[in-house]
Amino acid sequence: MKTVFKPLGLAAAVAAVTAGYAGAVSAQEVSSRGLGDLAIIPFYTVNSGFTTGVHIVNTSAQTQVVKLRARRGVDSQDSLDFNIVLSPYDEFVGRLEKAGDEVTPQGGSGKISFIVNDTTCAAPAGTPTGTGSVEWVMPDSGSEDTLINFRTGADEGYIEVIAMGQPDSEAAAIAVAAKHVAGVPRDCVAVRSNFFRNGVPADTVSKGVTSPATSNQICTPGPANPLCNATGIIVNNYVDAQNDALKVSWFVRDGNAGLEFGNDAVHIEGFAADPMMTNQQQILAGESDPLGFLFPDLDGGSPLIGVRGLYDTVVRPLLGAASVMNEWSSRDSGDFAVTTDWVVTMPGQYLMVDPLQYIVRLLKDDPIFCPPVALTEGPNAPISACDFRDIPVGLGITYYDREEGVFTPEEGGLIFSPSYNVTPDGIVLPFEVNVVEWSVDAPRPVLDSDYGVEFAPVFTGGVLEDRGWARLNVVPSSIKTQSIWDYTIDSDPSSPGPEGGPVPVTTTAVPIVGFAVWERAFAANPGSNYGRAIEHSYGSGAGVSS
Repeated sequence: MKTVFKPLGLAAAVAAVTAGYAGAVSAQEVSSRGLGDLAIIPFYTVNSGFTTGVHIVNTSAQTQVVKLRARRGVDSQDSLDFNIVLSPYDEFVGRLEKAGDEVTPQGGSGKISFIVNDTTCAAPAGTPTGTGSVEWVMPDSGSEDTLINFRTGADEGYIEVIAMGQPDSEAAAIAVAAKHVAGVPRDCVAVRSNFFRNGVPADTVSKGVTSPATSNQICTPGPANPLCNATGIIVNNYVDAQNDALKVSWFVRDGNAGLEFGNDAVHIEGFAADPMMTNQQQILAGESDPLGFLFPDLDGGSPLIGVRGLYDTVVRPLLGAASVMNEWSSRDSGDFAVTTDWVVTMPGQYLMVDPLQYIVRLLKDDPIFCPPVALTEGPNAPISACDFRDIPVGLGITYYDREEGVFTPEEGGLIFSPSYNVTPDGIVLPFEVNVVEWSVDAPRPVLDSDYGVEFAPVFTGGVLEDRGWARLNVVPSSIKTQSIWDYTIDSDPSSPGPEGGPVPVTTTAVPIVGFAVWERAFAANPGSNYGRAIEHSYGSGAGVSS
């Protein structure tokens, strides 16, 4: 039997032991088996003709309700999401891609869609494309009285796949409706009706509440439907999703260059101990739906009725790292070129800002999304009073060749791009998703990323190394107290929206997922190009710069 081992740092292992976890499958752990009830795809891209594919398999005998969410790379805000209802042993397959290069109202370039040729039920329903597929289009609007969206900068990002719960019985109405018969679910309209408030469309119910352990399916009362009550609903009861039900994988393809690579997602088993069912209503200007599309997230279910705090107690301890290690190559030798990019993603940083201030300032196109305070970094630069993120993280970098040699770049030999206006001294990673481009001698980066950080090592003595390995020591921003924005939902209809404040994190290591991707390119025969993705290894303190 072949076992795929996922990186689990020393800090995570110690945390698991001290928490009393035991056995091959702990209560909460990074899966070594490629299964879980939470999966993080470290990177997606639709830039420069790239397509990103997503595969989600329900390996269990129970129906699984799953949230799929794409988060843009600059700040991990929700750019597109929907719910999927996987019947037992079902598989859902789709892809993110961009059509055209026209500039959209929000400044995006081209329509971004998640496209499927799959019959599995989803809520809300996708829009038929006319070619046998359906698509969910990333919202893009310049009007404040329509959808709040985060399309700008969303050509790249990462993806969360979160198990929301499973029916307490396969005889439950939602499970029966989602079950495939001759390859097609029985009734996806009935399945989708579970995701309205109290089982009815949101515009007919004011401030409705759906319990996280139940949902109401619209039905027609009568003898033919004995489960349907007089008010026209069927109540479905939910339990926590199976800890290891989901297998999630991904691929990135560049059809123009003949390049494709992929891997498993990073899986966590036992993410939540309770069902986290929510509806799928959008947030509208002037009204915040506390049980809508924002939840569940990497901190848990809805603040109104769900369990929160999982980002600090589960995600950060399990994915926290002090350093990232991998190999790199950068060589342009005539007909044989090798290029390497590293993806370094810090998931969940959106949980470390004041969400209401952030959204309000974005709607007003205000680059400073909350009032500055007296804290400074660098020469009297202000820092925001509602930004408690790890980023920008500082880097201490050590280069090694393949023969045990350690190299120190010459002054000015390490290039950082793009610039970041508020940073500590030195090199930083400024975004939630960062692409390190090893560019000593390469004609172009692999991923052509908007979030590229260029590393061009030029070593002392005039010796130019084009291959080896490196350690990036990651240090969270030292001018902030890293905190989670712990907020509740105000039930007063006259004053909707998040309320709360920052709570310092107990786990200070920065959560990181990612990989290195190689492209071997043959100028004389582009059809022979190929790539591979290798997961990073992570350190928990050794070699960390002070």
